[in-house]
Amino acid sequence: MKNSFNEITGTRQMSHPIAGASRAQEAASAPTWHVLGADAAVKFLGVNSLAGLALQEARNRERLHGPNRLAEKPPRSPWILCFGQFKSPLILVLIFAAALAAGIGKFTDAAVILTVVLLNAALGFYQEYRAEQSLAALKRMLPSKARVRREGNTQELPAERLVPGDIVLLDAGDRVPADGRLLAAFSLEINESALTGESLPVGKQVAALTQPD
Repeated sequence: MKNSFNEITGTRQMSHPIAGASRAQEAASAPTWHVLGADAAVKFLGVNSLAGLALQEARNRERLHGPNRLAEKPPRSPWILCFGQFKSPLILVLIFAAALAAGIGKFTDAAVILTVVLLNAALGFYQEYRAEQSLAALKRMLPSKARVRREGNTQELPAERLVPGDIVLLDAGDRVPADGRLLAAFSLEINESALTGESLPVGKQVAALTQPD
């Protein structure tokens, strides 16, 4: 991040709620944040941008929404990813066709079909493996600490304790700890390469965007 000081208010946690509304219900009721003005976003989240959340309200929201962290699944081994490429009905049909061709002596046809199957499996394995590695890298990038404003005071707390409505303070070099609506920024640029592959930092603005997409 290239900047000296910025403020965002948390809009959505990275994990699903453990109580209250389901993720689908939460997504359906939430506005399109980037087309919503900063004042409207603060009002919707029920927070004073100058003072931040009250401590008791923050505790209540933490109990309601659960920890601010990505839902984790046990990593799949490369062998499981590899064998998973052969579960498709189409792939099974092609393998059967190759076996049938070999059985009637058409070894060239069988070899061509098997080559197509193996190339498809190799491509699928590569894509899934890269996707899992990218997700693991994204998790490693998540900051362990975050600076927030609560009851008028700035405090540092574990990033997983952030709740919707928290006023998060960002400085140059900080990692963004959660989804949020920008409230104040000065020449803000963010490195989004882990998400988009874009090598150059992306400029951000406080003003609401006119297009929902």
